Formats: sequence, structure tokens, C-alpha cells
Amino acid sequence: MQRPDDLNESQWQAVRHEGPHLLITAGPGTGKTHTLTRRIARSVPSLKSGEAILAITFTNKAARQMQERLTALGAARSQVFIGTFHAFCLKLLRDHLEHTGLPKDFKVAVPEDISGFDKETLERISLIKSSQLALEGDGDFKAYQRYLRQNNWIDFDDILREALILLEDEAVAGPLRRRFRHIFVDEYQDSNIVQNALLKILVRDGVLLTAIGDANQSIYGFRGSRVELFRRFEKDFSPSTILTLQDNYRSAPSLLKASGQVMGGIQLLAGLETEGKLVIHQAATDRAEADYVAHHIEKLIGGMDMNTSRRAVRSLGDIAVLYRLNAQRHAVAQALEHLGIPFQTAQKPKKPQEYSDEAILGQSEEEMEFNVEKVSLMSLHAAKGLEFPVVFIMGCEKNLLPLDLSGMKGDPEEERRLFYVGMTRAKEHLFLTHAKRRQLFGRTMIQEPSPFLADIAEDLKAYEAARRQAPKKGPDAAQMKLF
Repeated sequence: MQRPDDLNESQWQAVRHEGPHLLITAGPGTGKTHTLTRRIARSVPSLKSGEAILAITFTNKAARQMQERLTALGAARSQVFIGTFHAFCLKLLRDHLEHTGLPKDFKVAVPEDISGFDKETLERISLIKSSQLALEGDGDFKAYQRYLRQNNWIDFDDILREALILLEDEAVAGPLRRRFRHIFVDEYQDSNIVQNALLKILVRDGVLLTAIGDANQSIYGFRGSRVELFRRFEKDFSPSTILTLQDNYRSAPSLLKASGQVMGGIQLLAGLETEGKLVIHQAATDRAEADYVAHHIEKLIGGMDMNTSRRAVRSLGDIAVLYRLNAQRHAVAQALEHLGIPFQTAQKPKKPQEYSDEAILGQSEEEMEFNVEKVSLMSLHAAKGLEFPVVFIMGCEKNLLPLDLSGMKGDPEEERRLFYVGMTRAKEHLFLTHAKRRQLFGRTMIQEPSPFLADIAEDLKAYEAARRQAPKKGPDAAQMKLF
């Protein structure tokens, strides 16, 4: 069969792979989702009567996008189950409730339901559940589990753990394997030890697994994900083949080169000839940093004066402002409000008034509007999977990136990967800002630039000094009258 025009050679090789389990290593902007959905669609005609495909994503949004793409490719909904690990496992528990030890009317608790346990304790318990197969909890852990069961609740981590226990019953696991002969897993680098154990059961008896992801974008260790699971794929799922996608169709070559240097010389192949620009800006304070970002956004969109004759260079929806901690958001939000520039932040959906599994599963994810005329403000973690023509990363400082503050310390290598993820969201313009002095959590801190900035070659950087903003005068000083 001839290679389709919408696939490059490495993508086509992954799509038409036949044989053992497959791991596709796909860097940022290499067409990961496109390749995976094309491979799923190619597998559909091989299904026999009663068989289906299981496609696992890590977010509900990704599941919806994959469903839309597969529908466009002609795959029937009945032939492919698409959902998150949690969605699949919760359905499994409902369908085989008589094989579980759960009450028949159990519900999934969301954080708002829980009382009597502080956030730190709940996060610690969640990490234990997602990173250990054998549980030996302390007093808080046992008290929390009793509390859940007394209310006929399970939490999000219990969904996976109860499903794993359920699949130890061959009367349940056997028919599942006979139905789902092909399993596809997106963002495999984000998997945890429980999800890995679930897959090991599901792929017995000749079931074929295709996983796709990028070890360099593994940024959820604090939730229990383990990048070593990605790296030991060949051992866990033998025999297997590893293929790589390297052609990046997102970022300008100079930005691609800079981000590769941060990751120790990793280099993707530039598929675009777009001119890129990387700007470093040092501000005196975090407030000055926020003002710089806001005024530069005003400049990028062509000025906000109704009477200006300049055309906007960028639209508001083209721009994202990223930061390591949500506590950094306040300053830039104030600066944007001062100039009348619309913005949006990631928000969790409101808790539904009536319970349903689908609505509750949606509570675990933050949502943003897209295709709207607003600047997007979000954490580096929330930006994963997104892309923007213009990206600002604020707080590129020694104790913020990598994170090392009192009571908060990130894994140094994961922090590097997080910065890499942020850099690779940018298509054409990337601004890396930092402040000499920052107020955070009621403290004033003297800051140094992030060591990650030193990893970028000088010939790829443009330094931009602070500019004094002249006050606007007259009746046209009011901003954003068009909005």
C-alpha cells in the first residue's frame, strides 16, 4: 500500500507496523495523535465478529479529540472504546460489580466531598495508592479508607486499584482479552505502576499493545507516574519494537534547537522553515516582570487604542503565559487587567448537582476555552499538549525552575523536563522572563536566573532590557473599548 500524503515516512512505518507490541517514541510536535489515530483506524478492518479496540488516553479532552478523528476516518463507535484509564476501569467495575467487594450503590468521591482530612494528607495518600502495589498505610491512611467505605465511596485512585483486583479473576479478564485484541495507550510516559500492572494483565494471550509517548515529557511524578516504566517497555512487554517520530511540525528551527539543548542535546528534525525568536528578559521585581509581559502582549496585538492605524500582529488567542506555580498568576493577571487585556485561566468544572459517573470523571480535569480572543494563563503542567504561536514563561529563576522552595522541592530531572515541555509549546516566539526580587507566599526573595537558561547557546538568545512606559494622556487612554 502506498504511503498516504498526510503521513511522513516514520509515521507511516509506525501506522503499518505488524507483529509484536509497539512503542512509538514521539517528541513534541511530531504528529503523535495523528499517527496513533491512523494506526487505530488501520487496525479496525482486521477485527473479527465480537472484537473491538481499546484506546486509552490520559485526559477526557484527548479522548474526545481521538473520537472525533476516528469518526472522520470512518471508524464506528461500537468498534473502538475510547476513554481514560479511569473511565475504562470504572465501567469495568460497574459491569462486573458482583465480582467486586464494593457496595452496589458505590459512588466516586471528589475532593469537595471529603472532610476531616487536610490537603497534604490526601495528596500523600494518593501518591501511596498510585505508586505502590502492596499497600501498608499508616493511621491516617486506614482512617481515610474507613471514612470512604462508611460513605459508600471510592476515590479516583481506588477506581484503578479495585479494577486491578477485579482483573485477577480470570472469569472477568479472559473475556476482556478475547474482546479487546488491540490496545492503544496515549501519553504512555504518564503511566503509573497500577496502570502498568493493568496493562500486563490485559495484553496476555496474544493481545497486541501499541503505546506512544515521550520520556522527555514525563512531568507527573508527583502524582505517581514513573518515567522508568516508559524506558523498560521492552522488558515489560516482550517481544516488542520501538519506533521513533522525529520530524517536528510545530516549532521554528531555532526554538527547537534551544529546547533540545536544555534536554542535553536532544534534537528533533525541523519540519518548518518558520523564523523563530527567543527573548530573555530580566526585570527588577516580579511586578515589573508582569508589567513587561502585559505591555509586550499589548505590543504584539498591535496596540489597544481604538484610533490606532497599526494592524494587530497577533490575536489574543495566539498567546499563552506560563508559570511554575499558580501563586505567580496574580501579578500578571493584575497587569493584564490594568491594560484591559482579556485573559482566561484553567478552571475545574463546577460540581454537578446530580451524580453521574461521566460528570464525576470530568471533575478531575481543568478546562479552558479555545478559539477565543483571550490570552491564556496557566501552569506549565496545564500547558502540556497545547501549542501557541507566542509563549511567555515567567519566573525562570533558580528556585522556581527547578522548584526548590521551603516545603516544595521538585525532582531536578523532572523539573528540566517540565521546562522543556513549556519551551516546546511555542511555535514562533518564546519569551523567558525572570526577576531579581520576587514576593511569594509573603516573603521577599532575591533571585538568580534559572540554570536552564545557561544551557541555551548565546547565539539563539536575544536579550531585551526593561523599557520605561510613558504614561498615556487624553481621552483615548482608556483601553480595550473594542471589547
